[in-house]
Amino acid sequence: MDIKQRIAQANETAVQTIIKSDPVWIDIQPAGEAVKGLEDHMILHSGPPVAFADMCHLHRRGMVSGALFEGWAKSEAGAVALIEAGEIRIASALDFNTVGAGTGIITRSVAMMVIEDRTSGKRAATFPAEGPFQGGLCGWGLYSPEIAENLRLMREELLPVLREIIVRMGGLAIKPILAESFQMGDENHTRQTAADLLFDKAILPALLRLPVSQSLKEKVMDYVTQTPRFFHCFGQGASRAVLLAAQGTPYSTVVTAFGGNALEFGIKVAGMDDMWFSAPAPMMKGRYTSSQYSEKDQLPWIGDSCVVECAGMGGLAAAASPIVCNLRGKTLRDAISQTREMELICVTKNPNFPVPNLDFDTLPVGIDIRLVLKTGIAPEIHGGMFNREGGLIGAGSARVPMGCFEKAMKAFAERYR
Repeated sequence: MDIKQRIAQANETAVQTIIKSDPVWIDIQPAGEAVKGLEDHMILHSGPPVAFADMCHLHRRGMVSGALFEGWAKSEAGAVALIEAGEIRIASALDFNTVGAGTGIITRSVAMMVIEDRTSGKRAATFPAEGPFQGGLCGWGLYSPEIAENLRLMREELLPVLREIIVRMGGLAIKPILAESFQMGDENHTRQTAADLLFDKAILPALLRLPVSQSLKEKVMDYVTQTPRFFHCFGQGASRAVLLAAQGTPYSTVVTAFGGNALEFGIKVAGMDDMWFSAPAPMMKGRYTSSQYSEKDQLPWIGDSCVVECAGMGGLAAAASPIVCNLRGKTLRDAISQTREMELICVTKNPNFPVPNLDFDTLPVGIDIRLVLKTGIAPEIHGGMFNREGGLIGAGSARVPMGCFEKAMKAFAERYR
């Protein structure tokens, strides 16, 4: 069998692993239990590995926040001293079985939603949204008395109720929610409006039947229903779990991870173990929330939520959600064209996800580094635009840097020639 045949066979194996997956929300656990290898005095962050001294302001702030949250330091200066002395270890979330959305700050006490791909047995953990307010520890790298109290409320009151629900249900399948929401206007990266409603429909009746106080039921219901894009963490967790199953497929050129740290953007490839291939992080293009903002206010790409694109969602599913493209100044035709373009760099289509705007054709899946380089088409990824000082200032999209694929292809050729 020649090298091309080996690659084709390996890529078919990798994408079928994604297509045949069965991601299910099964538990809520502290990150110290749910994230394999996460040790005490360790803080995870989004994107490729980066030294504390080289981090952007948001990540440096997040490192300090994580140390304060865990009680490892009593002050910002004390936290910085511990980090600079190497007494607090810093690592990339995507080097573990988790996802660092936004700043991606994860420490052992953070509560995590656990998703299991019941086809492969692989598990991934993602942190839940911290409520309807803007801000929080994990995605924003913030810490304050108010955030501390909200995290306590989640850990001690809200999440135990949700855990009881999911245990009684025996798990909640994620793929059916994704499939139906694609037909209702979501692309499941920057829009989960339909997915949220489908999730609520599955969870709230079980909540009402629990033998807990009415006031606690109301708190949990408010948390779930008033938090925008509550389902987003489940899409990320499902994507990460199934991509972990594909990771480590010898000879495969399928991409299994995307992530940025505002300095570099990196990818991982199924046939290249856990190696990173990075290039300068791209700027996003889209619409700002106010005319006071411009590109000078915007941080280059930060966050790992684009792992959903590796699983065939987000920018690859633009046709499913013309409203998302409209928010970026694009038309329905543009949305369809974007998905059709993404087909040119993917191994196949996912029969689980038909889309009305494609005349019920299905979404592409399995980004192939060879096809990216052959066509010159970089994957388009959706997301929010972060202010350099923190906070969202708009929504847009970016192209994954071609340098990532060039480095990956060179390393792949050296390994498999």
